[in-house]
Amino acid sequence: MYSQRSPTAVLLFSLPTVLDAARKGLTGQRAGQNQAFWETLHQLTTAKVRAAGLPCVFSATVVPAPDYAASFGEQLQTAVSATLAQGYDRVIVIGNDCPDLRVADLRVAADALAQGQLPIGYDRRGGVFLLGLDRRFLSAESASGSQSFGTLPWQTDQLGTALADYLSHTFGGVVCLSAVRADWNERADLRAGDWLRGAFAGLAHRLWSRVVPISKTFTSPDFPFSSYSGRTYSLRAPPVTA
Repeated sequence: MYSQRSPTAVLLFSLPTVLDAARKGLTGQRAGQNQAFWETLHQLTTAKVRAAGLPCVFSATVVPAPDYAASFGEQLQTAVSATLAQGYDRVIVIGNDCPDLRVADLRVAADALAQGQLPIGYDRRGGVFLLGLDRRFLSAESASGSQSFGTLPWQTDQLGTALADYLSHTFGGVVCLSAVRADWNERADLRAGDWLRGAFAGLAHRLWSRVVPISKTFTSPDFPFSSYSGRTYSLRAPPVTA
């Protein structure tokens, strides 16, 4: 069982829910309803972090005035460094857009970090829904050669492979979580599933109830909200901070 004094923190790297609602109208509903959707998804994510017994650090708290001109990778790098600067030895980075995230994923990642390995959780389209780093990250740039964390192909389907290569080259031991999860980047990603069951069913069903009204043709827990229509969606793992 992990305690709030754990040397491992979970960094929730995300926009404030009001900005998520303004920039990512996944539900297709009015602004207030869309914000309620993101607030519920945020609550579901933080509830899982608490259940894992790990302290949760919010990117907007550790970096209250982010450099909006910086790239996604640079913003993430700043947030991870700021979290480690608070005295944590290890950081698990997640976003607030993966309702499929499990408490077990966080615990497996924390155990891997405690053993000196850096965990990666792949999403279904080549990105990541979780990654783990430790204090070695603070000196990573001087040891990484020509490739740097900030210049990895964030928000693309090449991220998972590039991140694993970078971490292996820079730090050594990398472990990939056995589970592959799906995060919600576009309306086509919205789907029900096993995440609606279990200890978080109340919050999960509240979240899904904010999606179902716009999908009258939903017939299967594994059927997506809408067809992909051949489109390729770029990945955002984890979400942007600006």
